[in-house]
Amino acid sequence: MLVCLASIFVTGLASNISRAAEAPIELKIVWSAPLPGIPRLCYDKVPAIIYTRYDLARKTTSIVKRELNGEERILGEFPGSPNERSLSCSQDGQTIAALDAQNSTLFLMRGAETALYRFSRFWAFSNVGRYSFLSPDGKSITLAETPSLISGANLLRDITIFPNGTSNVFFMNDYLYVDLQEGMQKYAAADGGWAERVAKFKRPTGFDASEIIRCGGHDVVSLVGSESSRYMVIADVPGSQDWLGQTGIRKLFRKHNTPVLISGGYGTCGFPLLDHKRWNATIGLASLDASGVQTYSLPYPEIRLINDDISFSKDGCFVLIQGFWLGQQGPDNTHLLAVQSQRCQ
Repeated sequence: MLVCLASIFVTGLASNISRAAEAPIELKIVWSAPLPGIPRLCYDKVPAIIYTRYDLARKTTSIVKRELNGEERILGEFPGSPNERSLSCSQDGQTIAALDAQNSTLFLMRGAETALYRFSRFWAFSNVGRYSFLSPDGKSITLAETPSLISGANLLRDITIFPNGTSNVFFMNDYLYVDLQEGMQKYAAADGGWAERVAKFKRPTGFDASEIIRCGGHDVVSLVGSESSRYMVIADVPGSQDWLGQTGIRKLFRKHNTPVLISGGYGTCGFPLLDHKRWNATIGLASLDASGVQTYSLPYPEIRLINDDISFSKDGCFVLIQGFWLGQQGPDNTHLLAVQSQRCQ
């Protein structure tokens, strides 16, 4: 199967940008909190956040759920401190996965059931993308080996394991991408596993895939090099048009600085609008979905983000970011923002 890569570069020609993107929508703070690790949007219907919290005295990590109104409750616990990048959640909010800091214990939760597993050997875990560990539908996971159940229900029995311990994996729903030294390969689900390779393609020399996310029905790849980032769309139709260019992203990247990556989930992707003279000063946000690009103004002039994870809710009416506002006093590093549009009232 042929794969067409519609690439976008900072030096590309400007495209027309939609009126919606030229008129930023205001964002309002719902709540701010000093949360550890990398919180994730994780819910079925009402937006909620999960994060890991370590109790040093008990030497135990809790998976905590924080609701839209700020209330919190503990979903589950596992021994040891957390591998903060491992925390993952399926798009229906029913399956949660996490590892301890030593990558020796796997915590799984599906619905109200929890399970703990133990690995027999060290695993150099690297969770580079939103769905590099657990698939969006929660039905697949990538592990270096099949671990042993030590407590709880055997939830792995109903989850397909993609065996991998060295390469970056990016799950979609019924297919995935693996970033290998010789290039990227696409696998489709087959016979209850991932044994069927359906396509392969090269990436630009000196760049690695740091994220592949579904935006408005397109697979958008974030490619990171030593000094710059590039983006491309993976399309199954040879000669397909540059969807990223059509949305007006080239113009945004000319007006601002190119972000490190495009992140997101639920079909909507997000990225920061960076001040053209200061690489780490975010002065706005942007979303990308099937309708194109929309920009947003911040409740304060700028924020210094502490990670590249910009997450919009399923309805696009809330966005989760981590960082510190210009002139901020206090430790609050996590902010849930509400989109101030008529659609979200």
